[in-house]
Amino acid sequence: MNTASTAPDGWRSLPRGEFIATRIQQRLDDWAPGLFGFNLLKVDALSAALSLERSRIRQAVVMAQQPAAGMDVLGDATAMPFAPGSLDACLLAHVLDYSLHPHAVLRETEVVLRDDGWLLLTGFNPWGSAGLARLWPGWRRRLPPWRQMLAPGRVEDWLKLLGFEVIERDYIGFSGRWPGWDHRPHQLCPSPAAVYVLLARKRRFPLTPVRERRPVANTLVQPEMARQRE
Repeated sequence: MNTASTAPDGWRSLPRGEFIATRIQQRLDDWAPGLFGFNLLKVDALSAALSLERSRIRQAVVMAQQPAAGMDVLGDATAMPFAPGSLDACLLAHVLDYSLHPHAVLRETEVVLRDDGWLLLTGFNPWGSAGLARLWPGWRRRLPPWRQMLAPGRVEDWLKLLGFEVIERDYIGFSGRWPGWDHRPHQLCPSPAAVYVLLARKRRFPLTPVRERRPVANTLVQPEMARQRE
């Protein structure tokens, strides 16, 4: 399977891209001190331009899906050239937006991450200004060549099915952050911000508790007991 990624070669290629990158970087700086390990994977140029230097992760590897300057590895995000469980963290900055197979990308990320490894993910919000601009033909021609826009609630559902626990979420608009939306149910009240940012962690235990079965009383009457009652 090939992602056929159309990811841009830098934040400057996106409308207000540098502004968005700055806001995302601020959020990553808040989360980074809690991350630790040996290996961080950054996928494509947008991820490579972001930093997790405030984390306790020792080294970063850049994997590009198309030949690009500064890459360490050329690979497909749906079939990464890494051993299962070999990575401590993975940064996917808008990788899903430019992929033909976003769910396969998440599934492969789950494979290469170790247990309790971290996933940092950003995407364009279809409920935000960038998503709504697709409804007008004049604006649509000015937008980047996204493969698709995935609602953050849908992405979170996928992550939970793959065994991830969503630790943090944030929303970024063209005028700044939308912190008031962090605690609202995403199914009932989608954020109007342009970009969402998620921090998730791979868990070994099931996130959906299994209901304990209660023992069923034996209602069958034993033959000996039946004869005693006669």
